[in-house]
Amino acid sequence: MPDLQQWRALCGRYTVAKAYMEDSLAKITVFAPVDDVFTYNPDYRALDQKETLSHVVDTQVVEISQGKKWDKTTLVRSTINSGYIYVTQFENNPGNFSYFANAGMLCNHFSNQWGIISGDQYLYKICTPIGHRPYPGTALSFIRDDDNVIFEERQYNNRDLSELRDILNRVPDIALVIFGSSAWNGFHTFFLPTNNAFAKVIDRNRIDREVLLAHVTGMNRVLFTWPWMYDGGMHYYPSIWFSSNIIEDNFKLRLVMRNITDRRTGKYDLYAVSEVYERYSHFLRGSVWAKILVPNIPVQNGVVHIIDTVLGIVSETIDMQLMANPKTTTLMRYINTIGQIVRNYFSASGGLVTFFAPWNEAFERIPEQIERRLLRDRIWLEQILKLHIVPAKELTSDEITNETIINTVDNMRQLYFIRGEWPINNITYYVIGGGIKTAIMMENVACTNGIIHYIERVLGVPYQSLWEILRNETKLQRSYEMLNNLQLRYALDPWQVLTPEQNFTFFVPTNEAWDKVSPALRSRMNDGHHWLALQYVYKRHILQGQALMYTDLRERTYVMMNDEKVVIRRRGRYFELFWPRGNRVARVIEGGEIAGINGYMHMIDNVLIYEPDLRAYGCRAQPNGLILLITLLFLLLKPGIGWPINIFHFALIQR
Repeated sequence: MPDLQQWRALCGRYTVAKAYMEDSLAKITVFAPVDDVFTYNPDYRALDQKETLSHVVDTQVVEISQGKKWDKTTLVRSTINSGYIYVTQFENNPGNFSYFANAGMLCNHFSNQWGIISGDQYLYKICTPIGHRPYPGTALSFIRDDDNVIFEERQYNNRDLSELRDILNRVPDIALVIFGSSAWNGFHTFFLPTNNAFAKVIDRNRIDREVLLAHVTGMNRVLFTWPWMYDGGMHYYPSIWFSSNIIEDNFKLRLVMRNITDRRTGKYDLYAVSEVYERYSHFLRGSVWAKILVPNIPVQNGVVHIIDTVLGIVSETIDMQLMANPKTTTLMRYINTIGQIVRNYFSASGGLVTFFAPWNEAFERIPEQIERRLLRDRIWLEQILKLHIVPAKELTSDEITNETIINTVDNMRQLYFIRGEWPINNITYYVIGGGIKTAIMMENVACTNGIIHYIERVLGVPYQSLWEILRNETKLQRSYEMLNNLQLRYALDPWQVLTPEQNFTFFVPTNEAWDKVSPALRSRMNDGHHWLALQYVYKRHILQGQALMYTDLRERTYVMMNDEKVVIRRRGRYFELFWPRGNRVARVIEGGEIAGINGYMHMIDNVLIYEPDLRAYGCRAQPNGLILLITLLFLLLKPGIGWPINIFHFALIQR
C-alpha cells in the first residue's frame, strides 16, 4: 500500500514485529499509522519494538467493520506487549460513525477501504498518533512506582507525582478502589496533578477526598485527547462519587478537555477543565483550567493525563490569577497605570465581580495611534477597563443567551452577548461592549471573588475603520456591495483618523432592512445609472463631524450629511430614526453598535428611502441640457457670428 510504507519500514527493523506482520495464521488486528503521521511527527520514526507492538492487538476487532452502534462506547482490547488499547466509537449522524484507537483516528485516507481484512487478520489505518506506550499497571501503581528503571525507555515518568502519592497514602480506600481498581471494576480517565500544581494551592487542608475524586471521570469513560477534541471538545463527562463502597457519577462537577491555539505559532495547548455550575461542599462556581503536560498514557484501568493545576479547588483572587497568567502581562501594565481605581475590584475585599480579561494578543491588535492615546488619556483608559467589569455577579456561560444584557461598573454602557454554535456542538460565546464584538476564549475561570472570562479583543477600543467593518460584517454585506460603487466609501475609509471632520455616526441598514425595500426601487438604485441618487440616500443615514455611541443618542433633530433633517426619538427601551419628509421610520437595533477608528455604526432595521430619491441627482442634468439648447438656438439665429467655432468652444466649456 503506498500510504503505509513508513509503517512497513518500521516493522522491518524489529524481529518480533516483522514476524507478526508476516504470520498469516496469527489472529491479530493492526492499527497502522499512515505516512502522514510520520511526516508531521518525525519522532514517531524512532519507536522502539515495544512501542511498535502497542499498535497490534492480539484478537480480532470485528466490531469496527460491522458499521453498527455498539452497546458500549469504548472497547478494551489487549496488545501484544501486554498493554491495553481502547477503541472508541462516535456517532456523527445516524448510521455514520468515527472510530479511535487510543488517540489515533481511523481514516480512509486515499481509498474508501479503511479496514483491510485478510483471512483472520484485520488492518486499520490511523491518521493521528496513537499515544504513548502503555504502562504495565494501574494508575495507582503508576503513581507509586519508585523503580526508575521501568521509565528509562519511555517518554514519560512519575518523578513529579510524589505529592499526589503522599496524599493518596492518607486515603487508602480511594487509592485502592478508584486509582488502583482492576479492569473488572471499570475504566476511568485520570488527571494527575504534579508537585508544582499542589504548590499553587494556598490552603493545603482543602485537598481532601472530594478533590481527589474531581480528577477521575465516571466508570467506563475512557477518552484520549484526540477523541475528546473530535467534535469541538464538548464531551462533558461527570466526575465520580465514592461512598459506602458505591461508585456513581457526580454530575455536579464535570470534566472536559479544551484546546487554546497560539495564533502566531499555530501550536495549541491542551487543557483539562473542571466545571462547577452550582456551589456544593467547598467547590465554587466556575471552571479550573489545568494545562495537560503529558497526555495519553494508557494504564490497565484507563488512561492517565499529567496536569499542572489541581482541579476543582479555587484559592486565588482575580488579582492573583491575572498576575500569575503569562497571557495577561499587558493587561496588568494597563491596570497598574491607573493605580488602585480599578484594581480594588479584583481584590478579596472588592466583592463578587465578573471580569472580561483581554489577552496580550488583544492589545497587540490595537492600532499604534489608538494605543498611544489610550496610554496618554487616563480617564478614557479607566472607562475602558470599567467596561470589562460586571459588579456583584458571577456570570457563567450557562446563564448566557442571545437576550442577555448586563450593566457594567460605569453604569453607562451595557454588555450584550451572542451564543454562537459553529460547527454543531462547538459553542462559542461572544460579548459586545462599547461597539466591539469579541469571542470568549477561556470561559468561567473561577476565583474566590468572582469569575474571569478571557477575551481576544479589548472592549470599547476600535481597531478598524468604518469601511473595514462593513467589509467584514456578515449582516451588512448588502450595504457594503452598494457602497463599493460610491465615492462615499473613501470618506468612510480615511488615510488619517481621529480628526473631528472625519468622525461619523453611520446608521447602516442591515441585509434584512434592504429586503423591506420594494424590488423595483432597489434594482433601479443599483442599475448603474443612479449611483449619485444612491449616495444621496446613504448620506441621509450619516451624521458627519460627530461620533455618537449608543449612550450618546438623545431625542433631538439632527442634520445629516445630505443636509436633510432626521429625528432621533425614543420608543420604550429603543431608539428610532424618523425622516419627516419621507415619513419613514427605522429602529436602532439594540446591541448593534460597532465602534470604528473614525466613528460609530448603528444597525437599523429599515431604510430611509422612497421613490422620488431616484430624481435626487438626476434632475440636475435637465437644466444643463436646457441651457445648452437655448444657447445653440441663440448662436444660430444671431447674424454675423462664426457659429461652428463658438458652438465647439461652448461644448468644451460645458464638458
